[in-house]
Amino acid sequence: MIFFVGIIDWTTREHARRLDLWSRLSAEGDASGLAPDAVRALGLYRGQAGIFFDGQADWAREAPGRVALTLLNTGETYDDSIVDDRLEYHYPSTNRHPSFDKNEIESVKRAQSLGLPLFVLVNNAYKATLKDVRLGYVDTYDDDAETFFITLVDAVLPLAAAEQLPETEDDVELFGGLPKQTLRLVQQRNQQRRFKTDVLVRYGSQCALCDIDVPRLIQGAHLIPKSVGGADHAQNGLPLCLNHHTAFDAFLLVIETDGSGITYAPGVSKESLRVTRDDLTHLQAAPSKRALRQYNSSPAAKAARAAWA
Repeated sequence: MIFFVGIIDWTTREHARRLDLWSRLSAEGDASGLAPDAVRALGLYRGQAGIFFDGQADWAREAPGRVALTLLNTGETYDDSIVDDRLEYHYPSTNRHPSFDKNEIESVKRAQSLGLPLFVLVNNAYKATLKDVRLGYVDTYDDDAETFFITLVDAVLPLAAAEQLPETEDDVELFGGLPKQTLRLVQQRNQQRRFKTDVLVRYGSQCALCDIDVPRLIQGAHLIPKSVGGADHAQNGLPLCLNHHTAFDAFLLVIETDGSGITYAPGVSKESLRVTRDDLTHLQAAPSKRALRQYNSSPAAKAARAAWA
């Protein structure tokens, strides 16, 4: 198969650029509460309409047409909503010449067909003049409803293999949708999101082991890992913050089968892990005893306990 090298090369470079930008934002911890000047300095937005493409930027050179970079979501002009890390973003409908709205809509579809992430600017919850930056992929869209459906993620996904990317500019126009590899990864995120939602509904939105109760900071942790057949069922899960999810998976602590106590690895303590609970009896529902039993009797748990001796 012969590829149109220009599109493949451009997409590869642009994917790396967006990955680097998001990595810097995440590493510095300033993806939230950005002032307008900081947003402009990053090149994320320059005060145009809701769908942003910077035609004068270096990264846009040799692009296969307009490729959207950022979506502005204020929740004011359109009834856009973010629920469970999924954004419904309405097509622009303005009093400008129709070509403006059309070009912006097509730029989002191009980002999708190239498998590129979009930055999403949302209002900061504490100060109206500041913005938070989210990251998302257009997993589908509905022209009849004039809506993009975007899955918000925590990290840039790997770029699809070259043979899954458009070969020519005509392909970019004719064949929509995410590349298969990227779509599969986004669908996995959607499945994880649904699992997390079910876990939070069952147990509450606070970490089972500490006092963190910000839903965005809580993860759905599997008791029986999916890698060994664990189901995406709330009874096979616990709400855990990132730190305690990591400690749980690393067997730095072990929860008793009936949830009545917690045992710690040698050299590790409740205080050092910042655990504030002694058991799981405070939860509004109990996890599956069978799942906890299988978790405790797994080869990984046995190996961890053997290392404790």
